[in-house]
Amino acid sequence: MKRDMDQWSLVIAGRWNTAILSPAWLAKEVFKQADIGIMFPVLGFGPTIFQAEDIKIIVSNDSVTFIPQKDSDELLARIEDAGRHILDTLHHTPIIAFGENFHYIVEGLPSQLADVLKFTDTEQLSTQGKIGEISLIRTINLDSCQLNLKIVSDGSCRIELNYHYMTKPSLETAAAMAKIMENTYIKNRDHGLKLLENVYKLSLDEDENHDNNASA
Repeated sequence: MKRDMDQWSLVIAGRWNTAILSPAWLAKEVFKQADIGIMFPVLGFGPTIFQAEDIKIIVSNDSVTFIPQKDSDELLARIEDAGRHILDTLHHTPIIAFGENFHYIVEGLPSQLADVLKFTDTEQLSTQGKIGEISLIRTINLDSCQLNLKIVSDGSCRIELNYHYMTKPSLETAAAMAKIMENTYIKNRDHGLKLLENVYKLSLDEDENHDNNASA
């Protein structure tokens, strides 16, 4: 099993004032440096991406998304700190939820996952046409959040883990969500890996690189 780092993220959903989240503000408040890279969309379509060191940030009216370029405790902790800092600093921003996403790729379809993706209607559906992508979604209620687990087979196998934290009626402020976010990003990564190992006997390839340059 390999990390799909392009799909790892920490997403804070809310109603954001993108005029405040300018390159200069992000450089000072989030990246803590004078200059940051700016990646503009091709032909004007898609979001503008801000980058410094091993972190990308995508800002829109409805979300702020942090994307780590490698898997390391130090980097994930920095992203969590940056997310909490934005929430604390822009504490009047209405926040809906935040989510932490970890995706993995499994070459082929191991027998333990093939068994999970066997559905009773497969034979009947096959008479109607060729079945393409097969997916299974499970929702697991944890103590502090909801885990959305998705397994997708389309030649290779993709596993998507989304740890979803919704705003509670009594905790509607951004600052309150910042407290909830504390010490979650690394914990949830480790929880997901342990779940995949205990339930599906899957573990990371020992020789895999931990960054976006790793091949799938």
